[in-house]
Amino acid sequence: MVRTIILAACLASISAVAFGQKQQVTEDQYADLQKNFAEAYNRKDVDAMANAFTEDAIRVTPSGMFVGREAIRRNLQEVVALGLHDYTVQRTESRTVGSFVFNAGEWHAKLGDQPLHGYYTAIIV
Repeated sequence: MVRTIILAACLASISAVAFGQKQQVTEDQYADLQKNFAEAYNRKDVDAMANAFTEDAIRVTPSGMFVGREAIRRNLQEVVALGLHDYTVQRTESRTVGSFVFNAGEWHAKLGDQPLHGYYTAIIV
């Protein structure tokens, strides 16, 4: 269950908003967004994590669909409460098609001393 939930925290539906300005996200900008999200996760900064999503973003996870930044923020608070730490992501695939960016990769984290590992996908519109 923990692996499923952390996968959901891995940017399943990151928005095209970087630092509050709407723009088309390039692969490099997405890499920065991913890095900032992971850093915010490790700080347990739910607000910074939620601000990576637009007000109307939709985040689909194994535990449900969360519509809007506030619903996503509440879900991220639950994810952070699991106590995972040392969270990192490594993008292994990135493709841009028109205004869409598809990314896939691996994530790593620890729960106590137990290492966890999984995969994520993200589509940015």
